[in-house]
Amino acid sequence: MREPSAPFKMFVYGTLMKGFRNYDISIKGHEVSMVPARTRGKLWHLCDGDYPAMKEGGGWVYGELVEVDDFSKMIDIVDDIEDYFGPGDPNNEYDRILVPVEITNTGELELAYAYFYRPDNIGSEENPAIALPEGSWKAFKAQE
Repeated sequence: MREPSAPFKMFVYGTLMKGFRNYDISIKGHEVSMVPARTRGKLWHLCDGDYPAMKEGGGWVYGELVEVDDFSKMIDIVDDIEDYFGPGDPNNEYDRILVPVEITNTGELELAYAYFYRPDNIGSEENPAIALPEGSWKAFKAQE
């Protein structure tokens, strides 16, 4: 594992959510709990990669708060999917950051790891992206 293992929860908002491609190869069968949740940020759909990117921002990003049975094993798998190599690594596509996450049906706050997209050229000609002001990649994919 690349960092300390607590807390044992992750906020997922894209391909790691239930029903999407990376859920099946990483989280499926290992979840202890999975509840609808949201955190602060700005969400984009990356056109060339067909996956989302969350940047810092004041809007809401919607996804799932996931607790897994073996966090130390699972976080390495997820880090590999997200191209996260460790704190401050210049090769990171995403940074794993501890953030407050709100459980949407209770309003309860918990700390969880979330992946924030590093490149600054999001939405440029070299990195085409669609801003998702509603903050839900799941809703965006349902409309395709």
